[in-house]
Amino acid sequence: MRFAFTLAASALFGLSLAGIVHRKHEDLHHKRHDALFQRSKQEPSANSTCGCTTIWSTFYGEPTLVQPAEYQSMTTPSSTATQTSAHQVTNAPETPTSSSSSLPIHNPPAHAPKPDAPVAPSHPKAPKPEAPKPEPPIQKPAEQPKKSSSKSPSTHPINSSGSHWAMTYSPYTSSGGCKPSPDIATDIASIAAKGFSSLRLYSTDCNGLSAVATAAQSHNLNLILGVYISSSGIPAARPQIHEIVTWATSNNRHWQGVEMIVIGNEAVFNTFATADALAAFISEAKTAFQTAGYHGPVTTTETIETLSQHHATLCPVSDIAAANIHPFFNGKVTASQAGEFVASQLTLLASVCPGKEAYNLETGWPSKGSANGVAVPGRWEQRAAVEGIRKAAGGKSAFFSFMDDEWKEEGEWGVERSWGCSQLFA
Repeated sequence: MRFAFTLAASALFGLSLAGIVHRKHEDLHHKRHDALFQRSKQEPSANSTCGCTTIWSTFYGEPTLVQPAEYQSMTTPSSTATQTSAHQVTNAPETPTSSSSSLPIHNPPAHAPKPDAPVAPSHPKAPKPEAPKPEPPIQKPAEQPKKSSSKSPSTHPINSSGSHWAMTYSPYTSSGGCKPSPDIATDIASIAAKGFSSLRLYSTDCNGLSAVATAAQSHNLNLILGVYISSSGIPAARPQIHEIVTWATSNNRHWQGVEMIVIGNEAVFNTFATADALAAFISEAKTAFQTAGYHGPVTTTETIETLSQHHATLCPVSDIAAANIHPFFNGKVTASQAGEFVASQLTLLASVCPGKEAYNLETGWPSKGSANGVAVPGRWEQRAAVEGIRKAAGGKSAFFSFMDDEWKEEGEWGVERSWGCSQLFA
């Protein structure tokens, strides 16, 4: 028991750098959401209004990574030189090289209090960023029988079998408007054809509960619904609870396709809500959903450090332990280490809320941009990272995201538009 506590404390102590980087990524995520929300009030679309982001997907057989046509003729891409800025994560002092299986732990926000009596983690010596060596194409695994089309009741365990579980999805055009229903239906059909079993939405905007949910259920995709908490706080998020209940009770079959409901997306991390307020809101939402006939898991998602800091408040009201795990923002994890990193973080996450299943609700790697330490963006690197995550933790991870988000600001390192990864799956 003492060893487990020491291990967890050691891991959490190692989270002290990457949180600043992750915060900038999330600031852009919420900034764009608020801008879209305001635009949707002024310019309603044919579908509905936009206001936040969406994400997730489903498993129809063993997933496979697609070998890009141009990859056969690709030479080793040049890695972008590491940029230094006032916001760049500074490498921690080197420690003796650990075994090849050890990986640096995902770092928490710099402002967060450190755990008592931390034990310095062992990190592999960070190699200098350099162009990755080309590797043979990933071979397509033998196809597996597709899962039955019958859905499990919402009270059953989450259907996260297979090598990739969910894909995140935002129903936005390249300019940030709401996609028309036919385009959404085409996107959802593509996600289903790639073998995912679930689709994650961040909120109810852009007619998500109608166009997106209808298309998802027609392709036997489970839904991970979201209630988005913006900088306007919890009061502005409450109407989404009513929207979900109204949509679900309009047809009793709707609940059958809902696998999970996520209240907030790093709301405490971004100071949009306190842990106490969020816990109360989760309980309030859970009561409303249960009264309306839903008995599946309700949770929230934060960084692992934030959830650990507030575990006594958030774990009791969360039916599962969930976090967003981004290897790129660690700065000490290469693309080839991404899968091992995510798997180790899921183990740590499970220890934060003992007795509850742990899920990674947002993960991936950018295909363009500048290097963050040894984390180098690029098409080859994205492919290597996604394949590693798929093999090591794909059954409990939601891949971010379906396609590149051209309507976003590029952000630090110029990576915010370039997380689309659905083309890597067949």
